[in-house]
Amino acid sequence: MILLNVNDRHMTEAEEWIRKAVETSNKSGMMWELGSDYAVYAELLKRRGDLAGAREKLNKAIEIYQECGADGRLKKSQQDLVELQKTG
Repeated sequence: MILLNVNDRHMTEAEEWIRKAVETSNKSGMMWELGSDYAVYAELLKRRGDLAGAREKLNKAIEIYQECGADGRLKKSQQDLVELQKTG
């Protein structure tokens, strides 16, 4: 998340770390973290202009949040998805 907020020059490095986080969270069964990883991944893709990819990752985050009962994160991700759909 820090690399995303520094500047756009670190997007590739940020994506590498996000992919590692997704893999680690998935292997360890940390579902809430996995959902959060996908939500951050969606933000990165949105900033890159890959709205289809961002929607895909947000949908994955929503699915995971539903499974683990993370209602607050679920609602936030659903709102983010609605905003993404409005922009493209």
